[in-house]
Amino acid sequence: MDEKRSINRHIPVLDGLRGLAIIAVIVCHVNHAYGGPFLPGRINGPLAAVFGWGWVGVDLFFVLSGFLITGILYDAKGCDGYFRNFYARRTLRIMPLYFGFLFFIMVLSRLGCSFCPWISRDDAVSLGLYIYNFRVGFTQHFLYGLHHFWSLGVEEHFYLLWPLAIWALRRRALIQLCLAVAVASLLLRVIVVLSGVWPLTAFFITPCRVDGLLAGSLVALAWRDEADWTLLKLWAGRLVLGTGCLLLGIALGQRHFLPDADPNRGHMTSVDGSLVVTVGIATLAVFFSGLIVLAVDAAEGSRLRRLLERTELRAIGKYSYAIYVFHSLILLATVQFLSPWSRVPAFIAKPVAVIWVSAASFVVAWLSYHLYEKHFLRLKRFFEYHQPVHPEAMVFSQCVSYSNA
Repeated sequence: MDEKRSINRHIPVLDGLRGLAIIAVIVCHVNHAYGGPFLPGRINGPLAAVFGWGWVGVDLFFVLSGFLITGILYDAKGCDGYFRNFYARRTLRIMPLYFGFLFFIMVLSRLGCSFCPWISRDDAVSLGLYIYNFRVGFTQHFLYGLHHFWSLGVEEHFYLLWPLAIWALRRRALIQLCLAVAVASLLLRVIVVLSGVWPLTAFFITPCRVDGLLAGSLVALAWRDEADWTLLKLWAGRLVLGTGCLLLGIALGQRHFLPDADPNRGHMTSVDGSLVVTVGIATLAVFFSGLIVLAVDAAEGSRLRRLLERTELRAIGKYSYAIYVFHSLILLATVQFLSPWSRVPAFIAKPVAVIWVSAASFVVAWLSYHLYEKHFLRLKRFFEYHQPVHPEAMVFSQCVSYSNA
């Protein structure tokens, strides 16, 4: 396999995309904390509408995860300890911070912390088993301050099952599987929305949200074949332009781009979020997949490359997981302790809050990584991928340690 098509090396532009994704998520949550996405006013209204797009950062994370995880798994196929090493390395990367944070929240809340969410026994079970996304999808039970962890459930389910598919199937069959299951995921969302149940069930439960992960997976698989990658590069710009226009058309036609628009709220009485939940999410998967192709293939010195490789953006992307974990708690504390900001116009409060929450979350994430997480990450050296012991074993690519996985 051509070495340049392996994800064994670090790709700086992907850090930049992660940085954009986490900033978008923070923008979305700040938007909801300070008046929501449907504020009236000549300035507040348009700003709230633009900030309302921030939720798509989660979908960008999904596509990036599919791209990176599929690359890691495919390159490790045939290596000794394929399953053991992958699951151990994922555990060390994700769980110490996640469960440490949940324990920290539980302690603070029971000590009387006013802005910390209270975690009941049922909440703890759903979060601990990574099934909160199913719980909220079927019960409409939103967990104050910890609701953003629904997306971690989707990714964990993907990490659990996808290694089996990579191990069992060849590259061409995997591409076909990605396409088939992505289409099935879209159709399932349509069925759920048309069935009359709560439409956001289709937004949260894992079977309805795998098209973004599989779109990224398809790009990773195409990157490992010269002909497929050439074809994908040829169409990437057109896909980004076409899907971008479709996304903008949906937003302009509905006067919003939100999956959870309340049709009974204010001046939005004639619209809901069903189109966004169905066609919108599928279109985002294609858009972000094309964006990844353009970013990875961007020439040195190009505007896109310079943007995504900016030092500040890459630094944010490097610590994006911890920022994602901590930012909601920092936002809750900000809203409570800076309540006088409620009298400040939203078009001022929102940008300032985004800057503050982003900066504070970055500092906390940096401290978390260097004081806590990296001690667990060092254990990855015991789970490195190695060449098979038996010379007749099939090796698809050079098996190396993935320092950033």
